[in-house]
Amino acid sequence: MTISIDRIVEHVSGWAGVETVPHRFGGTEFLVADKEIGHVHDVGILDLAITKGVRDNLLEAGLASPHHVLPDSAWVSFSVTDAEDEVNARRLLRLAYLWRALALRRRGIEIDPSLDPEGELDELELPAELETLVRTTFADSMDSPTSV
Repeated sequence: MTISIDRIVEHVSGWAGVETVPHRFGGTEFLVADKEIGHVHDVGILDLAITKGVRDNLLEAGLASPHHVLPDSAWVSFSVTDAEDEVNARRLLRLAYLWRALALRRRGIEIDPSLDPEGELDELELPAELETLVRTTFADSMDSPTSV
């Protein structure tokens, strides 16, 4: 693995509810509630599992490329070659994590009660169209859970 990939794995594995497992084609897979949000290959490629709508927004904004093997799928790829790419790879993984966390919250499953979707979106600094997509898709899940 590259040093950048090692740091990405270390960083993402610290997020609440994230499990890391070996990826079948080499590298590390990130799971949240038993569903893959993405994986990194040892050669410096991040593959992200998202929806077609998010995929289209990421491609249009130039934030990712079509998947290197399945270009017509909902997956995207991102090459990690330097420190700036490492930061952007973590940002893309955080978007996939937030998407999954909000989908789970909608079903009454809370992986991180301290998760603040509004603050997360502010930190991600997404293009306006993509931020709107997240907000409208999960309008019912954006509020933090109430304490019991």
